[in-house]
Amino acid sequence: MQFELSFDNDPRSLAAVEAFVESALRQLPLADDDGKRLCALINAAAHDAVARAYPNGETGTLQLSIRDSGGRLEIRIRDFGLPQDVGQMEARLQSGVSLRAWLRAAQQTDVVDEVHWLAFGPQGKALQLVKWLHRGHIAAGLSPDELTPAVAPLSVGAVPLAPPQEYTVRRLLPSEATQVSQLMYRTYGGTYFNADVYYPDRIASLNQEQEVISVIAVGEDGRVAAHCALERNRLGQVAEIGQAAVDPAHRGRGLLDRMKQLLEGEARSLGLVGWYADAVTVHTFTQQSDAHHGGHVCGVDLAVSPESESFRGIAQHLRQRVSCVLYFRWLGDPAPRTLYVPARHEAITAAIYDNLQAPYEFGESTPPTAEHGEHSVKLAAGAALGTVHVESLGRDSVPAIRHAVRELVEQSRAEVVVVELPLVDPACGHASEQLEADGLAFTGVGPHFSPRGDILKLTYLVRPLAREPIKTFEPLAARLVEYALAEQNRVRAGL
Repeated sequence: MQFELSFDNDPRSLAAVEAFVESALRQLPLADDDGKRLCALINAAAHDAVARAYPNGETGTLQLSIRDSGGRLEIRIRDFGLPQDVGQMEARLQSGVSLRAWLRAAQQTDVVDEVHWLAFGPQGKALQLVKWLHRGHIAAGLSPDELTPAVAPLSVGAVPLAPPQEYTVRRLLPSEATQVSQLMYRTYGGTYFNADVYYPDRIASLNQEQEVISVIAVGEDGRVAAHCALERNRLGQVAEIGQAAVDPAHRGRGLLDRMKQLLEGEARSLGLVGWYADAVTVHTFTQQSDAHHGGHVCGVDLAVSPESESFRGIAQHLRQRVSCVLYFRWLGDPAPRTLYVPARHEAITAAIYDNLQAPYEFGESTPPTAEHGEHSVKLAAGAALGTVHVESLGRDSVPAIRHAVRELVEQSRAEVVVVELPLVDPACGHASEQLEADGLAFTGVGPHFSPRGDILKLTYLVRPLAREPIKTFEPLAARLVEYALAEQNRVRAGL
């Protein structure tokens, strides 16, 4: 179901906008209170766009779209006005206007699940609100026995092993989504950073929409013994392998390897160039599995999950936020590429691409020539993780990125912000050097993480990390962790 309304920035349009919003939301399965609060939030955003999207005296078009895709409700308020107008956005941030207050209230009271700014360069920008209509959390309505957290021993321990048996590894059926949520809850408690796994209806919906492809290992009793998924959360021709969980009674039987093998076949059938995985550094088992399946180390994602995340029987009380090693696996022969990085990072970047077995050369970085760049801003509130994905670089990009990072940290309380720059853009190295002066530091690359190609990853940490809790399996992973932490110290010293 999709609704769309175009209107101009004449304040007299707002009465029609409000009537449209009320009528559209009435068609959706929203509780009365949720509907009223969401309606008020959308109307506040529309009022703000009418007042501020275009300079005084200029007439312009705005678009409001409401789309329900399998229970994922997405609302966009789009304008075609001032592109990347940092001065105006900063004024809005400081002025305490109603929209800003509404957005803060929305995230605190679950009016919406996500709030993003999408920048389209010369084509304007959009405010994106996301709300899941599926609210049935797995912890509601199930018995304590069904939800008792499993103590997952590394060898012999409290959970007896299931009898030896044959397992069937296959795609998930919609009727089995509840079992997957139960498994995730029993494995991680309520701490897994992607909350979707705790809502069976969301799991089923995301699989139906092919945004997630879940595979399971089923025991002889017909119950789900393990789960792993291919998540299509990138605009580039890649997908992430994640959401891995194996029931402690069925561990040590190669189920994760079998599921990954099936997922790789699914990725090939989708025509993807590769898959990637974030392997936690609380232990090295996932790193070993990714390496075994042909994954190559290409970065380290520092502090991407909160220290509240629990790994039953392995590490239940963490000393700091969880870091991951980023692995990438090619599904074909990689094409040659020209990379633009600051000179100081050429040696480590060369080591990464040599390890990826991808042909490359370094180009000379230059200042951007375009007036406006294009980027999007996202916040994973539960993980306190912000992301600024830059699709193209313009002369206004660095100030806009600085503003976005500052807003994520100061207003949205992000503890980590990742900035993704287009590595194939000749302005990439130039922008990277400027952003390092603001405390952002090199953490690796992401092959094909963008429709344009590879990205360079820079990370800002609110709190520094210790090296000792970060466990690595391969020498290059250890080198990258140490390089990234040293870069964090270097850029901090310059602040």
